[in-house]
Amino acid sequence: MTTDRRFGLTVGPLLYWWPRAETMAFYAEVADSAADTVVLGEIVCSRRNEFKFEDWLALARDLQAAGKRVVLGTMALLMSEAELRSARRIAEQDEFAVEAGDASAVAMLARAHAADPARPPFWIGPHVNAYSRPALAEWAALGAGTWVPALELSTDAIGRINPQADPVPGAGGAPLATEAFVFGRMPLAFSARCYTARHHRLKKDECEFRCRD
Repeated sequence: MTTDRRFGLTVGPLLYWWPRAETMAFYAEVADSAADTVVLGEIVCSRRNEFKFEDWLALARDLQAAGKRVVLGTMALLMSEAELRSARRIAEQDEFAVEAGDASAVAMLARAHAADPARPPFWIGPHVNAYSRPALAEWAALGAGTWVPALELSTDAIGRINPQADPVPGAGGAPLATEAFVFGRMPLAFSARCYTARHHRLKKDECEFRCRD
């Protein structure tokens, strides 16, 4: 007996702050690439504000028109009411699936899914703790369809948590898909005080946007 395996290629969210023109040029190349899925959005710092919510939606629609599946990402570290409102706005839209960056986004998406089970299943992002099968099953039961494991997990560990032969059930009872990080610099930590600003002896709210230097 053979097992049908479906592998796809996903372009994750940008972790660096690129100028708007450079970002648009990058996604124009992505639109013509072999990538199946694209995750869009600012997941690192809300001060990087060249792209508003409507801008990300417009870009998402352009990529969708080019044949890509688009997922909107939420921030991995929420520290203000404004950031919570932004995450809530992303979670409550139902045009695109959402990758939850933290547990609060999972809670928002779970409520939205409970209110409308026809919504696209959400994704459990790599910065949401799921280091065992029971933990993953608990997240998945809230309406998830895809799991992106923590970057430090080995392929063996990923296989034990969500084995192909016995996958964790996700939204609607469908097998929970697994998507592993395979290329690029690994975002292992997010700093509430902003490491870059602190390195330059600046406050986070007065950082002078040194991350663009």
